[in-house]
Amino acid sequence: MSSESRRSAWRASIRDIMLGPGRQPRLTITHCVHSAAEAFFTVSLAGSIFFSLSPDAARPRVLLFLVLALGPFLVMSPLIGPVVDRIRGGLATTMIATFVLRGILAILVATNLRTLLLFPLVFGVLVTAKTYTVSRNALVPSIADSADDLVDFNSRLSRTATIAGAVAAAVAVAVYSWSSAATTLWVASVIYALGAVAAWRVRAVSRPIEAPDVDAVVELVRPDVGGAVGDMMALRAAVGFAVFQFGFSLRAEGEPAWILGLVIAANSLGGFIGTIVSPVLRRHMTERTMFTVALGASATAMTICGLAYRRETLIGAVLVLGLSASIGRRALDATIQQQAPHARRGQVYASLETRLELAWVAAACLAVALRVDTWIGILSLAAFLVGVAVVHVRRHAGLSVFRPVAAVPLVERLLLRAETLASHGYLDEAVMIARLAGATPSSPAASETWSESDVRREIERVRRGGDPRSAAQQPVADGDVVEVVDGVVDEVAPERLDGEP
Repeated sequence: MSSESRRSAWRASIRDIMLGPGRQPRLTITHCVHSAAEAFFTVSLAGSIFFSLSPDAARPRVLLFLVLALGPFLVMSPLIGPVVDRIRGGLATTMIATFVLRGILAILVATNLRTLLLFPLVFGVLVTAKTYTVSRNALVPSIADSADDLVDFNSRLSRTATIAGAVAAAVAVAVYSWSSAATTLWVASVIYALGAVAAWRVRAVSRPIEAPDVDAVVELVRPDVGGAVGDMMALRAAVGFAVFQFGFSLRAEGEPAWILGLVIAANSLGGFIGTIVSPVLRRHMTERTMFTVALGASATAMTICGLAYRRETLIGAVLVLGLSASIGRRALDATIQQQAPHARRGQVYASLETRLELAWVAAACLAVALRVDTWIGILSLAAFLVGVAVVHVRRHAGLSVFRPVAAVPLVERLLLRAETLASHGYLDEAVMIARLAGATPSSPAASETWSESDVRREIERVRRGGDPRSAAQQPVADGDVVEVVDGVVDEVAPERLDGEP
């Protein structure tokens, strides 16, 4: 092999490591630009709202900012999700629109830093940023080469975006120190414009995404998926509490600014390390065990820090917390990848992101409202993480003892699914599955002999109208579905679920 060939192969290898193979680099570059623009926007607001004021004067403004920040999350699930799924042009077009809109809003924020329009404009930026997040998450499966690449792809996106955000934040701090918050926001608007150009290139390589179907709803209520979401919400809440609690308490205690900077950097560094460690852990353990490691490590580190509080132990504990949150996020992605593949859609994924971000904002609001010393905040956070870890271990042990879902009789699973769908408003599907439950074999032993292909064939028969009374052929109202589901439960359950002939 010639030297030129070796250099080309080396460059290709480095490109795959940093940006990913195949079609992935375009989305990776777009996400890096997003991270850089968000860093400039955050530095400008942090400088004008937080660091320019004393801790006591900054608390009300930061608390108001966090309360307003709850708004995007409250509207994201019912409004943003359907928009992301149905907008003409698909998810890539949605991403382009979010960059353009944020660029315009950043300019407006720059000209209204001292007016009452500041917070409504920031609210708009937050809503648009969350729309980008949902679009990007929903777009990942259409860019990845296969489902097996999702964990590595998500880790790479987070890793490269962290590097880009850190570099951009350092530049943004320099621009802010040299000039002003307004200038920093103008630079952010230029970067948002570059992001729109990068997102335009993603359109050419993305595949169409199917609309969310009924399987997405049912998959997200599985015990393992629900447990993973709950564990990740706890880790996100811990990070939100730590950043704001230590930010205010360290300033109030007279610690130099570089200590606070090290704490924030430690959290970011831990998150970056997590993107490297997570794929390795995933190859040697299950997603549930990854959460066990993450919760156990963060609880242990924070407890040690609380019992032996020093600057060094605080920075180390925050680094471990950031690492644990990063591992947890990769474990959640892997859980959804395996257990709820249909949930990676805009509408359903928006609900998931809403719950995670609400946990972060709520914990941050609590940290801002409290006025306690750093060591008290550390011990409080340690107690919370220990409690979450204990609940996780008990739930993990319980799931290992109980029978797996596949061992439950088919009729019972169908009825549970019908009730779940009815509670989520999928009325026609609920009636169809309830009717299917009533058409299954009479004895529990016979129903357990049905294979997955048998059930799928029966469902397809009903969908095609094999049953002249099929719910798919009739409009169904709320009262009707409750009556049908209850009727099937009353008729089938006593006879078939209790084992009576």
